[in-house]
Amino acid sequence: MNHLTALGREKLSTLVIILSLIITLITSLGVTFLDVKINNIELIDGELYTIITDKGNVNIVPGDILRIERSNTKRTLTSEAQELGKIFTNKGFIYLSSKDKYAPIGNELMKSVDNLGLPLWERSGVDWKTIKKLRYSIGIPEQYTNLVVFLLDLRNIALTIGCIALLVLIFPLRINDDKNEEASTANQVQELQREKFAEIEKLVK
Repeated sequence: MNHLTALGREKLSTLVIILSLIITLITSLGVTFLDVKINNIELIDGELYTIITDKGNVNIVPGDILRIERSNTKRTLTSEAQELGKIFTNKGFIYLSSKDKYAPIGNELMKSVDNLGLPLWERSGVDWKTIKKLRYSIGIPEQYTNLVVFLLDLRNIALTIGCIALLVLIFPLRINDDKNEEASTANQVQELQREKFAEIEKLVK
């Protein structure tokens, strides 16, 4: 009975993991298809910046910036230092890398609101709930922004469920194996005890 229960749990967990992987793949492809590439950033006049994308240009000012995330220096395959950053605006986010040709002007854009270079800068009065709605690349047409956010949320849910199913698949089986080993050891001990008692009875007789 326990064996059949474990087998059913294993099949169910495997099915959930496969479905989670399929959903993750589909949503990732959808996000990639809808993603917009930034070609350049230009300073037009004073504090007015233009983000040039393959879907058109987007104008922003420092007041549009809601949050800035700067990562620690990371190492690429060539062992070269690479600074990464993400600028969240009320028109979408801008991903920056020190390898991008527009990195210098991008750094100027970040310094326009945060000249200290903090790892995390956030405009006062802005909460994470607001930021979560802006997790799409700047330049994505407005009619697709909600779809991108939905795909991102669905991917995160699928990954979470898949991880839980993987834990359910692995750990209970290990626990059952340990219990089976303990039961087998106990049976061996009992068998040895019976043999000893039988030998003692023979000696007494």
